[in-house]
Amino acid sequence: MDIQVTHVSVNRRGQPLRESRRLAGPSLQVGRGTQCQIHLPDPRVALQHARIEVSEAGAAIDAEPGRLVVNGRAVDGVRLVVGDRIEVGPYLLAVEAPPAGVALALSVTLDRRSMPVPASWGFRLRMPRVSKRRLSYLAFFATLLLCLLVPLGPDLLGYGAAVGVGQSASEQQNIVRALSTHFVQAWNPGPVSRSHQPFGADCRACHALPFVQVRDQSCVSCHKTVREHVPRAEFDGPRGAEFRDARCADCHRDHKGLQMAPRSQDECAACHRDVKAWASGAQSEKVTDFRRDHPQFRLSLLDADRPDVIRRLRQGTPEAQGLIERSNLKFNHKLHLDPRGVRDPDGKRDAGGMFDAQGQRTVLHCADCHQPADGGRLMAPVNMEKHCQRCHSLAFEPKVTQRQVVHGDAAQMATMLREFYARLVLGDVPPDVNAPADLPRMRPGAVSGYQERQQALRLAEQKADLVLRELFETRKVCSTCHSVSRSAAGWQVAPVRFTRIWMPQAVFTHAKHGTERCARCHDVEGSKDARTVAMPDIAVCRECHVGAVAVSGRVTSDCNSCHKFHAGRDYWHGLMQTQMSRSGAK
Repeated sequence: MDIQVTHVSVNRRGQPLRESRRLAGPSLQVGRGTQCQIHLPDPRVALQHARIEVSEAGAAIDAEPGRLVVNGRAVDGVRLVVGDRIEVGPYLLAVEAPPAGVALALSVTLDRRSMPVPASWGFRLRMPRVSKRRLSYLAFFATLLLCLLVPLGPDLLGYGAAVGVGQSASEQQNIVRALSTHFVQAWNPGPVSRSHQPFGADCRACHALPFVQVRDQSCVSCHKTVREHVPRAEFDGPRGAEFRDARCADCHRDHKGLQMAPRSQDECAACHRDVKAWASGAQSEKVTDFRRDHPQFRLSLLDADRPDVIRRLRQGTPEAQGLIERSNLKFNHKLHLDPRGVRDPDGKRDAGGMFDAQGQRTVLHCADCHQPADGGRLMAPVNMEKHCQRCHSLAFEPKVTQRQVVHGDAAQMATMLREFYARLVLGDVPPDVNAPADLPRMRPGAVSGYQERQQALRLAEQKADLVLRELFETRKVCSTCHSVSRSAAGWQVAPVRFTRIWMPQAVFTHAKHGTERCARCHDVEGSKDARTVAMPDIAVCRECHVGAVAVSGRVTSDCNSCHKFHAGRDYWHGLMQTQMSRSGAK
């Protein structure tokens, strides 16, 4: 339904001029706003003064109370008929007979006599006594004085240096300092972080140059031990330059509250949702959330025979077929964790253990050997003397002495045995030793010659070699736990080396998981081989942990829960730190 609007004006001769145009209905806005179809540009007209609706039943106008006057009567809304006169501010809208094809015809006339403009709305054309340009200059220099010169006042006047011991600042100096501090804080956009509060009033501690963003050099001057995420040279992807050019303050924004380090997972996902775009050689996979798309864990394993080699294998992948620990140790978890207990040579009970009616078996628990260290993050190394030697005795000849060989190098064991049997052959028998009958020895107090002593040493060495062979081979004292071999150089025990840190880039603490059974995460109760890797996979962790979105009954875990950003090998801005150290900067 079209609506015809005719604007009526008067030319210089006083003749009316009519300019008509058609507007598409069925709804039109009347007002001062430029979006209104019937635009009435006068400050006495509201932005959206009234609304006209046209339908098959006819036309109607409505507005907020007090805005419309139709036929000299104030109304909120009314149906329109031919001949109605509508007053909208200084304008007069008249309803005319519509031509063919038009639903409503309106004429708009500016009637200045209908509503005179108040005197307060007038405009003065006379120039003020002070021009706008002069006022702007005055405001500029006033701002410069209060916000720049006053804060620099102590330095300009020589009051910036600290007052030494035995000196007293003058009242003038105290006033200047107080004014300076007050006006400097006017530039402060918000409270500084908790770690920066000790020097929060000293802006120059971070803002070394005026009107220049905080430089990385200011950050590194204090945070010398902060390490890179990864070396910057590895960011060679299409978007790698964005990271290489990043400043410390791009992530660590101060004056935003007590917490300065970013905690949003989106910061991590911005790169790791397509990590190859940032670093083409990255070995990590795409990830945005622990619950949705976190890949299987990648373990770092050490080889005892190749101490300089670290194998990185990801669980749940074809390469994980070689996921075994090559520590060179022989150990049977199933035997030691037997619920019936293990044979106890002393028939005693350990703290937390149990023994049967005969008092010969002890039930072992994981905590008997594996004890937290380093605040619970790692487990303390298992020690032979502390954890194993009570059951696995290193006694070399129990009927002769209760002494045990040292747990260590085979050469040290041989030296100890030779010294022990040499004393017996020479007649020096300690009180706690029953000299073996098959070992010839000299009569106590007899004076021996050189040949006799040499013969005694040969006998002692033969006895020591025999006992050493029994330890390594016949009685299998050492070979119970170790791989033993013999060559022309003598007996060799394969070196033992355990993997202590399975996930170097992850943050984990056993202290927060103390309420869980060890076997829930580390399934070793059925393991008979020390090569078994008992690290939990991601499915075990997801039984309790979810991603950044909270789920009832689960632990909310974002990226920062298990990973740290500054956990690389090299120092942040290593070249900058080297230059600073050469120049003597601290």
